[in-house]
Order: sequence, then C-alpha cells, then structure tokens
Amino acid sequence: MNRRKAVVILVPGFPATETETHWVPPVQSFVKAITRRNPELAVHVVSFQYPFRRSRYVWHGATIHGLRGRNRRFPYRFRTWIQAAIEIRRLIRTHDVIVIHSFWLAECAYVGSWVARLSGIKHIGYIQGQDALLGNPYLKHLPLNKMTIVALSEKAADAFRGSTGRAVDQIIPIGLDADARGSLVEPAKRSIDILGVGWLSPIKRFPQFLDLIYRLKTDFPALNCMIVGDGPGRAGLEHQIRQNALEANVRLAGQLPREEVLSRMRNAKILLHTSYYEGQGYVFLEALASGMRVVSFDVGYAPKSANVYRCQSYGEMLGALRTLLAAPLQAQEIEVPNIDETANAFEKLYGLN
Repeated sequence: MNRRKAVVILVPGFPATETETHWVPPVQSFVKAITRRNPELAVHVVSFQYPFRRSRYVWHGATIHGLRGRNRRFPYRFRTWIQAAIEIRRLIRTHDVIVIHSFWLAECAYVGSWVARLSGIKHIGYIQGQDALLGNPYLKHLPLNKMTIVALSEKAADAFRGSTGRAVDQIIPIGLDADARGSLVEPAKRSIDILGVGWLSPIKRFPQFLDLIYRLKTDFPALNCMIVGDGPGRAGLEHQIRQNALEANVRLAGQLPREEVLSRMRNAKILLHTSYYEGQGYVFLEALASGMRVVSFDVGYAPKSANVYRCQSYGEMLGALRTLLAAPLQAQEIEVPNIDETANAFEKLYGLN
C-alpha cells in the first residue's frame, strides 16, 4: 500500500478555527505556507494544550489534532503527553512520516524525542526564545545531539550555545506572510505616536514602556500611545497609568485579531519594545513592513535598517524616542524575510527539495 508522505508538527497551542488569527501568527503563517506549497504532502499538527476540546479538524488544508491538555499540571499533563505520543504513532502507521517538527524546546520536543527515538524518524527542534535559556528545565532532558536544532535568530542561537555548549544546526527566522504587507501610510497621517504589542507579562516589561511615556510626556504633552495585548499584567498597567496621569496618553486596547493589530501598525509611527530578551520578535518584521520605526533593546531578529534603533540602555532608548518624535518621519518600505523563504529552508531540512 502506498502511504502518503507526511510531516508531523508539534505545538503547545493552535487556533481552534480559521478566524482565531491572534493565536501564534508566526506558526499559523508557517503551517499555511508548508501546506500551500506542498499539495501532495499531508501536514498534521498535534496541538497539546489548546483548543480546550478534544478535536480533529481541517485548517487551511492542514489536519489539526487537538488534545485538550488545558495547561493542566502533573499528573494530568503526563496524560496529555501519552495521548500525543499515541497520536503521532498512529500517524506513523498510516502515513510515510518523513519528519517530526517540534515548536519549541519544551514539552513538544520532549514528546517528539520519545517517538523519534522509537521510530528512527528525523526530529527537528525549533527554538523560540526563552526555551534557549538555562531556566528551561527541558534542556537537560532532551537528546540534543540526536536532534536537528534550528534557531529563529543569532541571539537565540548564542543563548542556546551558552546554555548547552552545543551550536544550533541552522538559523531560520520566520518570515512574513502576504497579510502583513499592506500599502504604506505617510507618517504624518498616522495618529498613534508610539505602539506596544505583546503579551502583558513581566517578560515584556510594559511597566518600563509606561515609564518611558511618562518621561516623554513633559516634552510631548499630546503624545498618543497604545498597547495591544492582554495578560496577567493588565491590572498593574492600569494602576500605573492612573498613578502617573497617563489616561489621555496611553490606551490599553486589549487582545485584538491579527488583522486589527496590523491595522493599528499602519496607523502608528514607532514600535516601542522594552523586552530584554526575544528569540526573534516577529512583531519587529510586522512593524517594519507597516512602515514603522522600531525602538528596542538589542534582542531578537530584524534586518539591518536605519529604521531600527537597537539600544543598550533605557537612557539610550529615551533619547532615540525623543529624536524620532521631534523630527518628521518619511514612510519607507523595508525588505524583510517572507514566509516562503522560511518554508523553503525547512523543506530542504525535511528532504523535500
């Protein structure tokens, strides 16, 4: 019997429907690109924790296997891992599985390693960001020398080498899809001066974002800023906004569909990113493609451009923001990696070309 060639992609969470565009946009773009470019290939995505129901459904041509892990603790989490291993083994019996591709070096890579060792199938582990650091408990349990390790950026690769002593096999950033590339709007017509985008958690350091806005308000009292995203830090940010009388300057927009996030970017001048660490920072590419300037610490991945301001301190960041706000900005189209370049690089690792 001729079995259909397949790849199995392991992820912590995946959209429950095609309309949930806010869920991990880089992974969505990647899965869509691999499926679109390889119609003869069966693309199966095993999602450990979300959707919060046990399900199997087709998403843009890929088959999604939702395990309903619901982010539960042990021993229930171990049961999700067993279910994942059983599902992957079933796919191996019914398909010619050529690779197991784990996003990221955590529980997905751990389970993927079990199955890869039993089946002899190639296993690729993709580093996101925090999973490259010593604080990741999975690193010491993964058979790293029996895996192909890919990083999103040089920064993530350097962090991984520092944590494990092992170099990555390849660096492949996730490029932008066509949805993120819209017509540019002149900065003079953009109503949002400074935009922040991300999960409201301590890692992203949004309190420092607000502190910078507070300092800028003295020279730019009409400053109009927005933070897009939600998370456990929202209540603290709301308190900080009230405490520093920033209600007229900063709006917390909450979680938005990706289409609306991109719309806000095309209406904003500067992306301010205060995180001290990023594996890639997909938002950098989205912002540059939208014609924004990017002000960040020296983290993640962004193409070399005069529109990117990589800072070593908050003082340097404050100076860059003051300079940008004081001068008229010109809309510029910046060349950034696209998702087909990413897909092509992984297709070579998969042995498809």
